[in-house]
Amino acid sequence: MTPVAKIGLFTLLGLVILGVFIMKIEDIPLGDAGDRQLLTVRLPSAAGIDRKDPVRIAGVRVGKVEEIRLAGSQALMVLSLSADVRLHQGASARIASLGMLGDKYVEVLPGDPDAPPLPAGSAIAGSAPPTFDEVLRVATDIGADVKEVTAALRSSIGGDQGGEKIAEIVDNIRELTASLKVLIQDNQANVNATTANFRDFSATLRDELPLLAEKLNRLADQLGGVVGENRDNVQASLANIRDLSERLRTSADNVNAITGKIAAGEGTIGKLVNDETTVDNLNQTLDSIDDGVKTLEDTIGRMQRFRLNLNLRGEALPRVDASRFAFGFDLWTTTRRFFRVEGVDAPFGRRRTITETVTTQWQDGHTETYTTTRVKVEDKLRVNAQVGYRLFPDTTVRAGLFESQGGVGIDHGFELSQRALQVSLDAYDFNREEDESPHLRLEGRFFLSPTVFVMAGWDDPTLSEHSSYLLGAGVVWSDEDFKYGLGLASSALQ
Repeated sequence: MTPVAKIGLFTLLGLVILGVFIMKIEDIPLGDAGDRQLLTVRLPSAAGIDRKDPVRIAGVRVGKVEEIRLAGSQALMVLSLSADVRLHQGASARIASLGMLGDKYVEVLPGDPDAPPLPAGSAIAGSAPPTFDEVLRVATDIGADVKEVTAALRSSIGGDQGGEKIAEIVDNIRELTASLKVLIQDNQANVNATTANFRDFSATLRDELPLLAEKLNRLADQLGGVVGENRDNVQASLANIRDLSERLRTSADNVNAITGKIAAGEGTIGKLVNDETTVDNLNQTLDSIDDGVKTLEDTIGRMQRFRLNLNLRGEALPRVDASRFAFGFDLWTTTRRFFRVEGVDAPFGRRRTITETVTTQWQDGHTETYTTTRVKVEDKLRVNAQVGYRLFPDTTVRAGLFESQGGVGIDHGFELSQRALQVSLDAYDFNREEDESPHLRLEGRFFLSPTVFVMAGWDDPTLSEHSSYLLGAGVVWSDEDFKYGLGLASSALQ
């Protein structure tokens, strides 16, 4: 088998393994697994949810988020669910998270099993949990209300004005007792008449009491019969009344204890009511917490703006019976600037021509000088370390190390039938031999999907012994794809 055939077989095997891995990461179904049902969810906000995030029912993963887009003032999500999932009328969805700081996912509530089934492609309502900003806003409002209450109490019973109000209440009580005394003196005759009426009433009772007692006895006998028939119910009612009275007594004791502590200035509320320093410290603490939350939001926002793309590509150079492989990453620190670091297995080592002059002096006094020239080839393993900047939406320039040599490059993108085409031109290694031009490389990448591309071009056209057209393929994983792949791997291990 010729070296070219070996390289082709190796490249084909690598592409097959790469294709299997890509189908696993991209969740491309095959056979019966390809049957999917789509579900549309409309909700006020989709904050924290991205494409390929999991969809769960009762905690079990049943699909993924296929698409997120804006529909008017609301978010519209398209969910891709397994074909065996059954939804019913009244189904809904909501955004949930795994724990307090866990990743977010879409939870689907399938509805009442007795309700009619939901047709494929239906739209259901969704809801989003309250954001941290809303919780913080409510807490701030509560703090403001507490501050107003404490200020009102302090202004009502604190200081000299409060003492004057209490003294006024005591004077009113003294005036009320004096008025009652005068009222009793003025109505002494009425009191005497009332006493005489009570005396006549007691005489009437003495005469009528025996008859009343007899009636009461008959009534007691009747009540005794009724109580005997309903003794169990009466005992249960008495037990309930006894238990209720005990609970009321306990609650009253607790209320008395709490009010006593507040009046004595004990506990947080007591200090809030009686100590102005505590109120000031509480306000300072709330301000510090607010500043800390803002700082944390700014830090997390800056970290979330970073994007990491992993790059892997391989190419064959058939005219020179060689190949090139590269693996690395692009770190986007802003929407326009990135840093590229790659390791490259170059097809040719770097040639260096070394000229040495040797002078020999013989015993008879004459000298001989001769010059030797030799070619040294350095290691093939090279490094790409470049800084890229996006000048226009579709044009990017790069500068730095190209296969361990200084150089520059430019990339330009096109849109072809919903597919992306990127054309790149690199120029580097300007310090080659005097009769050699810089290393030029023209390359075109056609993206079959957002992550997979095929490539073709021409490498080093100015150096005939290394010049060759190139054919290859590669893959680009974003940090979202990498996170999704790790999720699939952990699910497979479970």
